[in-house]
Amino acid sequence: MPLYTVSTFNPIPQDKKQIIAKGITDTHCEITGAPAQFVQVLFFHGIKINKKQIAYVTGSIRSGRDASTKNKIITGFKEVIVNAIVTKQTNDSIGPERVSVVLQDVPAKWAIEGGAIMPEPGQEAEWLEKYAN
Repeated sequence: MPLYTVSTFNPIPQDKKQIIAKGITDTHCEITGAPAQFVQVLFFHGIKINKKQIAYVTGSIRSGRDASTKNKIITGFKEVIVNAIVTKQTNDSIGPERVSVVLQDVPAKWAIEGGAIMPEPGQEAEWLEKYAN
């Protein structure tokens, strides 16, 4: 938790997937303060998405994040994906409007990581001390 899925019609090369997964993880952690070990990123291709979109990201995140935090996550993810996918060999006119991001709130008590119920946002340090390694 959080769990992010990146869906595309065309496959993303493995090196680009690594850049995107790291960028999503780093963005989430920088904005929320959550530990990187909580972040999971999955990729799916061959998914029929709106032809105007290059990627569709859905994310299940712990409830309690305000609208400003969610908007920063969304903006950050769009930037990460566009920067990873767009190269001089592709279409340089692809912008963040071609990436859709949807975040869904999930109560922390509905998620389990490492056999323990997830902490509420902001309570990660105590949880990590008790349950990590």
